[in-house]
Amino acid sequence: MFRQRMVLLTLSLLACTVVAPLARSIMEKKMFYITTTGKTGQARFWAIYLGNHDCKLTRKAPGQAEKQIVASVNLHFLSSGYVEGNGYGVSGKVQSLPTMEIRDAAGERRISIDSIDFIYDHGTKVALKGGARGDFVINVEGDKKMATRFLMREYKLTMYFGEEILKEGSDETAISAIAFSKDGIARARTAQAQAEQGQSQGQQE
Repeated sequence: MFRQRMVLLTLSLLACTVVAPLARSIMEKKMFYITTTGKTGQARFWAIYLGNHDCKLTRKAPGQAEKQIVASVNLHFLSSGYVEGNGYGVSGKVQSLPTMEIRDAAGERRISIDSIDFIYDHGTKVALKGGARGDFVINVEGDKKMATRFLMREYKLTMYFGEEILKEGSDETAISAIAFSKDGIARARTAQAQAEQGQSQGQQE
């Protein structure tokens, strides 16, 4: 179990020149990561950008019936344990709280951060603590997406007029895998190496 310490995330989350405001509380969750250059690090408060996606959402405008819209949504995986979506559609700003799923030979099923051993292959694959492995799918209100980016930004606690707040502690870091334990990141490194080897062999054929 991780220490549930609530602090205010006062800064906006920047991702690829698109501002996704996250003025909400965020929880601490220790995470180990591997950068695309092979270095290992860890973070306590973090947000991972999963890319910008065109999502089909059902929304109701004042005085109008529900209708399907296409919105450009930035997806972020937060240390609070969930994925958040922010973006814009034809009617203006949209927000969504997608769910996480694994897709394997048994089909698709919902998962939580506590069930995840590690995520690898640049955010597209997930391994569960029970041993299952498959595609890491983000279910945006029925529109299934996969990560197109895997960029981590770390936040650091700092004192501001006697209160603890979070401030950006790093630039965006391109990562290939994450885990939530030291043993998990070791398994993630092995899985990532196997994935890269398979991709390299596929390109040579």
